[in-house]
Formats: sequence, C-alpha cells, structure tokens
Amino acid sequence: MGSASAQVTITGGISVGFQSNLAKVTGMTMPDNTLYIGASEDLGGGMKASAAMTIENDSGRGAAFTRADQSISLTTPVGAFALAQTRSSGNIGSAVLGPVNLADDQWSSAVMTRTPVDVLKATIPLTDGLSLTVAYIEGGNNALIAAGNTAVAAATTVADKTAAAKAAATLSNAASGAVTPAAASWQGVVKYSGNGLTVTGAMTSTSYTDDALTLTALIRGAAKSDLQTTSTDLSVIYDAGVAKLGFAYDSSRRGYTSADKSAMIFGLSVPMGAITVGGNYGSRDEANFLQLGAQYDLSKRTNVNASWGQDKQGAGKDTNSQYRLSLNHSF
Repeated sequence: MGSASAQVTITGGISVGFQSNLAKVTGMTMPDNTLYIGASEDLGGGMKASAAMTIENDSGRGAAFTRADQSISLTTPVGAFALAQTRSSGNIGSAVLGPVNLADDQWSSAVMTRTPVDVLKATIPLTDGLSLTVAYIEGGNNALIAAGNTAVAAATTVADKTAAAKAAATLSNAASGAVTPAAASWQGVVKYSGNGLTVTGAMTSTSYTDDALTLTALIRGAAKSDLQTTSTDLSVIYDAGVAKLGFAYDSSRRGYTSADKSAMIFGLSVPMGAITVGGNYGSRDEANFLQLGAQYDLSKRTNVNASWGQDKQGAGKDTNSQYRLSLNHSF
C-alpha cells in the first residue's frame, strides 16, 4: 500500500471588459471573476480523496463574491463517489462549445435553465470508454414553498396569486443545501468517450412534495396530475481536430405539462492557431438564442474575446441583442 500525500491548489480567473447586456445596460465591467480551491489526498491502494470549492462574482449570483459549487469525492479502483452542491443542467450544456463570453449567457435564456441542487452520485466504469453514473438529487426548499402557498392563499386576484407563486418558486430554487427539499430525483447517465467522440444520455425521474406540486401547477396553469415527472436528454460531441461540433437534445421538462416542447442545442468551435472562432444556437418552441464569438490567445493563460449574441424569451417576446469585448486572465 502506497504512502499518503496531500496537495492543495488555488486557481482562478479575472476578466475586464466593455459590454451591453440584454437589458441594454452598457459600460465597463469586471465580470465572472472566480477563485477555485481544490485539495486532494492520495490514500494509497489506488484510492484518492478530493475536495473543492468555487468562489465567484458571476453576474447571475449578485455583484459580491459568494460561495458557488462545492464538492467532496472519493475515487477507488471500482469507481468514483461524490457529494456536491452545484447547479442542475443536464447534458445539454455540454454542446455549448463556441468561445463565447457574454453577460447573459445560455442559462439566462428560456431554452435551458439550471438551479441549485445537492447531488450524491456514483460513477462506475463499465468497459473502456463506457461508464454508468447513478445520482440522487435534491432541489428547492419546501419550507419556502409552503410559505409561498400561504402568500398565494392570501392574494385576492389570479394575477396576484400567480405573481406570489413565481416569487416563492424563485426564492426556493435559490436555496441550495436545503434540509427540506421540495423535489427529490433519481438520475441514470450512460457515457461513451473514444476516438474523438463523446455521447452522453440521461434519464431523470423526480418526486415533488405536495406543496411544490400545488405551487408549480398554479404557475403552469394546470392540474397537479398533468405535471411531468420524468425527462431525458442526450448530447453528442465530436472533436475532429480542425473543429469541434456539438449537438444536444432535451425532452419536455419535469414540472411542466406535456405541452412543453423539447430543446435542441448546436455548438461549434474552430481553432486556427492562436485564434478560435465559433458559435452556439439553441431553441425550445418560440424561445431561442444565438451566440457568436472569437478568441485570441495572447498566451496559455491570457486571451482577448469578442462576443455577440441575441435572445428571444418566447412567443410574443422581443428579440434582444448584446455584446462584450473582454480581456481574460487565468492563474
């Protein structure tokens, strides 16, 4: 059995830029600054323990620095096991390949979203290049949803009830690490990787508390029994060397009715020496986004990025555009 050893790493990134976001707020900014702290220990016998935490000021989480993702994991000869507080996204995010850096990214669109979740997962290699991951996922805060239902009951108009329900759902989804989860999910993921090709498929099944079903049904304008509890997604990424292409599919979503449309994502990244160009496109029903970007690497850790994008939130909504020119440094 080998001797134990530990290693701590601190990495991160700092950006400065000039931008106009989808809300047409224009000016200089220092966006997306991140500090990553990781620690690992060789336990010997082919085993390793790891822990990690990210601190960031991503615009989606407020202007101040705050704790973002964190995890602890154990790697063994038979597989890897991890507990993490992170954000749900399925596999469709992996198809977003273009070198794009915008204030309102794909997660701000109505095509794909993510919310804070707690995840316990095990990943087992099946054969060379093929693995199976089984995950238990908790999301939302049922105590906040129950309070939201009380506020909904006190409202006197349908508009006020719906507004109160949406406010409660937004607050609940921001509560990662909740000890009273509003939803519990089981997810199975099969992944193949080899010869430049990566294919990942997942199926997720969710159980909601009655409070969560009541609130969600009001937001969707549907009966609780009409809300879907299962979903599937698939991503295919191919690295041809001269270009990297991605495609992803996401079925109609859990917590929505069967009228919810599926989503498709396309991504492209083309390296040309120090320059990389590409873009991303996604659509779900009448909602869509388009992103184009070009990045010039001044070194392995410093680059200049120019990005443009447009976004439509759904039927009857305006199509808004944005841009950002940024200087980015990682350490």
